[in-house]
Amino acid sequence: MYDIPIQARLCYEKNKGLILPDKVPYLGMGSSYFAAVTLRYLGVKIFPELAGDYFHFIRSLKQFDNAVLISQSGRTTDVLNCASCFKEYTAIVNDTRSPLANQSNLKLVVPIYAGNERFSSTKTFINTLIALYLGHGFDVKNVLDSVEHKFSEYELIGNSIGSALYKRIRKHKVKCVILGSGPNVGIACQAALMLSESTKYPFIGMSLTQYEHGYKETAENAVIIVINPSNGILYDRTNRLMDVLRKVNAMVFEINEPELDEVYSPFTSILPFYFMAGFLSAKLGISNPFRVGNKITERMDEGL
Repeated sequence: MYDIPIQARLCYEKNKGLILPDKVPYLGMGSSYFAAVTLRYLGVKIFPELAGDYFHFIRSLKQFDNAVLISQSGRTTDVLNCASCFKEYTAIVNDTRSPLANQSNLKLVVPIYAGNERFSSTKTFINTLIALYLGHGFDVKNVLDSVEHKFSEYELIGNSIGSALYKRIRKHKVKCVILGSGPNVGIACQAALMLSESTKYPFIGMSLTQYEHGYKETAENAVIIVINPSNGILYDRTNRLMDVLRKVNAMVFEINEPELDEVYSPFTSILPFYFMAGFLSAKLGISNPFRVGNKITERMDEGL
């Protein structure tokens, strides 16, 4: 995790001037998909889809000739399968030697320069965001400056929430929900995925507005972590919801970005969750993040 600022700067310098296509599917699984969702909530005209579901249910419609396929390893089975669905595609990958970066119909490969990633997506997720933002005209230089200068602050926030959460989950089997709005919907889902992988404890990530439509009935005694940028469109609504949740004895934590515009807040919103995951996995004695089966990589579905 401590390499994030260095690798992020490298990705930025190497991909300045990148132009990515719009009005096409952006296909990925897990954190790759959530990165694309983040861009969609910025008003970028892309169509994020889960690669596995696209391959099995939508590819026969043949609506698009081109797509952007995102797989940080370049070996994700469901994303590799989708390469055959298009006349040509752009690949966003960390490993340019991987299968996704070497198909015959590859149009462009975009390396994200994240370096080695041993466990859940951290550096690779940040660098995927950098490539997507740059590719659609967002200059993130000032954001990377903020990440570098305040990195230790995000570690303190993550460890603090992780410590309080550890005390709670040791005593009770509690529901853990992460909520975000706008571009931070993707961050909430990414944080929940990464924390679930790292701790073996179930976290759920979703849109704050969706949570208010029924899911909030499960809030009693739950742990709710809310991403709430100070200048976000739903800042006041989010504060009202947090007040409601506290009244039913929910343990509510707030991840707040006071300096950056909501558009760029995903880069800093995710960082406390990385440190939270590291803290919790150490406390819980989790050394292997993928114990239940293997990662779904490097196998093309046969007969499809």
